[in-house]
Amino acid sequence: MRTVLVIYLTSDLIKWDDNTATAVYHAFTVLAYLFPLLGAMLADSMWGKYWTILSLSCVYAIGSGINMMSAIKPIGGDNLTVHAALVSIGLIVIAFGTGGIKPCVSAFGGDQFTKEQDNYRRSFFSLFYFAINAGSLVSTFVSPIIRDQVQCFGDDCYALAFGVPTALMFVAIILFVIGTKYYTRLEPTGNVFVSVSKTIWRAIKLRSKVPSKHRNKEHWLDYAHDGTNSQEIQEIKYVLRVLILYIPLPLFWSLFDQQGSRWTLQAVRMNGVMGDTVILPDQFQICNPLIIIILIPIFEATLYPFLRKKNINFSPLKRMGLGMWFAGLAFIVAALVQTMIDENLTLVPRSDESSIRVLNGANVPCTFSGNIYGWDKNPEIVGSGNTTKTLEKVTTPGSYNIEYNCAGTTGSVPVTLEHEKAYDLIIYMNGATPTAGNAIIRQTKKSNSGKAYISIANAYQDALKVSVKGDKGSGGALTVAIGTKGTYEEVSQDEYTIVAEGDPMSFEKLNVLTGAAYTVFIYNDGSHKYIKDIYENDVNLFWMVPQYFIITLGEVFLSVTGLEFAYSQAPQSMKSVLQSFWLLTVSVGNIIVLIVAETSLIPSQADEYYLFAGLIAAAAILFMILANNYEYVDEAMLNQFAEDDKSSTSSVSSEKSQDGDIETDEKKSKHGRANEAFEKDIGFEKNTKL
Repeated sequence: MRTVLVIYLTSDLIKWDDNTATAVYHAFTVLAYLFPLLGAMLADSMWGKYWTILSLSCVYAIGSGINMMSAIKPIGGDNLTVHAALVSIGLIVIAFGTGGIKPCVSAFGGDQFTKEQDNYRRSFFSLFYFAINAGSLVSTFVSPIIRDQVQCFGDDCYALAFGVPTALMFVAIILFVIGTKYYTRLEPTGNVFVSVSKTIWRAIKLRSKVPSKHRNKEHWLDYAHDGTNSQEIQEIKYVLRVLILYIPLPLFWSLFDQQGSRWTLQAVRMNGVMGDTVILPDQFQICNPLIIIILIPIFEATLYPFLRKKNINFSPLKRMGLGMWFAGLAFIVAALVQTMIDENLTLVPRSDESSIRVLNGANVPCTFSGNIYGWDKNPEIVGSGNTTKTLEKVTTPGSYNIEYNCAGTTGSVPVTLEHEKAYDLIIYMNGATPTAGNAIIRQTKKSNSGKAYISIANAYQDALKVSVKGDKGSGGALTVAIGTKGTYEEVSQDEYTIVAEGDPMSFEKLNVLTGAAYTVFIYNDGSHKYIKDIYENDVNLFWMVPQYFIITLGEVFLSVTGLEFAYSQAPQSMKSVLQSFWLLTVSVGNIIVLIVAETSLIPSQADEYYLFAGLIAAAAILFMILANNYEYVDEAMLNQFAEDDKSSTSSVSSEKSQDGDIETDEKKSKHGRANEAFEKDIGFEKNTKL
């Protein structure tokens, strides 16, 4: 769904600008990785992981359905507010649903393994990540094709692109339910968040009452000790030690998640044509899951075993630190690619800017003056069939008065220029009198599919009917009134013949290039000129492969490793909690991008990439310092704590049974079933190194 989300938000159904679309994309990601805190609370204290996954998967599916409805044009018609409201509601519901799934799925998978199957469990996290990216690979390839090549209600079929994942989500829920009897389902251990918060508050409060010179406890949490909670305090210490390591991680995610926003918008400005094949901008995100599913097996089967065999210490924290450096390097490469793009990028109005260009279709030269572009002091003279030199010239939005003098015929045209828009004003012959039309909005945004636009500007005669014909497709007859423009949207790269129906005018072929926008200016006695409004995409899309490869290396080292690290370093009662805080770092990282995108303080996209590269470098240094001081927790110790807790619980249960409150084995296991899938391999696993 996220593959086509940014492009959908900038489509004609929503019409948000690039910065707004980027901000909404990352705001959604913030919520999607913030709600896991709630999901972990529900799983660990009330519902258990199984019921949390099942219940909130249904919520996710409903949200996905609402998202699909937002893309059905008849539901809202031309009312953009309806579509925007529906997609906003859908994204919030999806975020809530996925928030319950994310912290539980990997932890629930880890629960299926016994302590004797530690190596199996380690491989599981890599295979789990492999499976996620295999699914992402398929969706990233298919969704843009559905969007671009299937037409719904006369436009790109976003409804079907969102509908297919919705249907597959319902299928996944059914399959999850079918496997219920095979799952190990552990009982909820109580409201861990509340318990931990109370213990931390108790420690802070009691410590504050002790004078500084009398504070002799080894750890500040020890002040919460009441004689019965020593195990809980020790477990909280383990969790806090890991959480300190999480402090620099948001910077990694602030870079990584820009693949679906800034990097997709970067791809829109690049050339995806490869012979007869066109790679769509949002489709190029396939690089990430494709590289992932290649690298994970290679690393698991060759790199990591080789390093272990050579006794090279490539610990999880070292891998994670290296992953952060790779992310920074990827953004330096992205900045260099952006610099290549900017060399041939048309300057268009940004926020608080506007622009207007005058096309002179009169049969005489015209002089333009007025309170814009300094024409009041230096009027601009434009010959017949030419335009003012203001294609890439911007001004402040507002009301202006453009005056013209065409061989003694004078006139004045009031125009109102809006933010981030560009306009064309056409001078045409009304009989023998040069006349000005109204200001018409000009295309300034590249096509999301990488295709081109062709506009017809008519300064020739009333109701000029024009069509375009090419080998890869043709545009139907377009009727254009005099003094106005008509546009063919998203035509493929090809050579096109312009045909004016019922008129003997002759046009040479127009060579249309990907990502460009052209105006066919027909004027005076039937003369014409081809004007390039937006320069073509001249940087090949495959220049993005290095940055995708490098950041995916970073993901393998940091994210895949981090999942297993977070699970292995957490006590059994707090595994979902630590997983949810891991996901929270993703949320915080997206808040960083959200702030940068909304403030728009850095006008150059290349400079913004360099900024993020510098931030991640600082974060990587901090992480290395923190990791150097971290001592790994022996999982056997954590397991021993769990066993001690069970023994304590058994003692309490025994005392209760003497009072008639009997807790049977059947009652304790009613929410779980031992997974027999690995039992036959336990003996083998003990004597085998994976």
